[in-house]
Formats: sequence, structure tokens, C-alpha cells
Amino acid sequence: MDTSIHIRTDVMSQISRAAHAKGIPRSRLITQLLYAVMKHAPERLRTGRLVKYQQRAAPDDWRVFHITLSEDDYEYVLDLRKIMKMSLSHIVAYAVSRYLDTGTIAFGTDNYRFNNYVGIRETYDNCISWRFIWGYQKTMRRRH
Repeated sequence: MDTSIHIRTDVMSQISRAAHAKGIPRSRLITQLLYAVMKHAPERLRTGRLVKYQQRAAPDDWRVFHITLSEDDYEYVLDLRKIMKMSLSHIVAYAVSRYLDTGTIAFGTDNYRFNNYVGIRETYDNCISWRFIWGYQKTMRRRH
């Protein structure tokens, strides 16, 4: 699935340098950065807040970059936006500042570490609950 981010040129330069050094496409590096954010996402939803966007900068300091994500990754990103209360562009900039130079990102051969995505609607005493599972294993069985 195709989407785009609006990112500062200095952050995009960091992504470009790191992708070149690793010998991988920039989109793959961005996906790996998103995986790092997913892995370390807060345990509680940030409710009652507006979505945060990146700090303002001069118009010439911005660049639009197009990304192609798998269907599962796209769904994870939508969930991550809700969990983090940030735009996708802000999440990428946050990930660059937090994870790019820390060695946190694993660059294995599997581009889609969080394979499979499941959303389950459950009702308890007239309360609707949604459970989203990142990385659903086919061997997992639902408990009754």
C-alpha cells in the first residue's frame, strides 16, 4: 500500500545516509524504524490528547517521501498512530531521533517481522472490545 510522509530535509538526509551505509532502500529503513517504535510502544493508550505533528519549519526545509508498505504493516501503522497520538511523519522523525544510531534496529532478511495481523471484536456485558494482534501465529488458538 502506498502512502507518503512529509519530513524535514535534515531527517531525510539522516535516513538516506543510514540506508546507503546499510545498503538497503530508504523505505526498508523507514519500515525497520517503525518496527522499533512498535516494539517499544507504550503499554497504555494516550487518550484525551490531540494528534501531535512535527514542529514547524520553513517551507524549504520539508520533503515529501513516498513509502510502500505491506497490508499488515499499513494496519500496524494505523494502530501505532492511535497508540502514539502522532502523525506517521512525526512517528518516523521520532524513530530517527530515538533509534537510528542506537543499534536497536535489526536488519535481518525478513522485511516483515510482524507478519500477520488480526483484529478481534469481543463483547463483555454489553461493552465492545477490540483486540488487535500484531504478529499472530497460525499456531495460536483462541481461549474460550
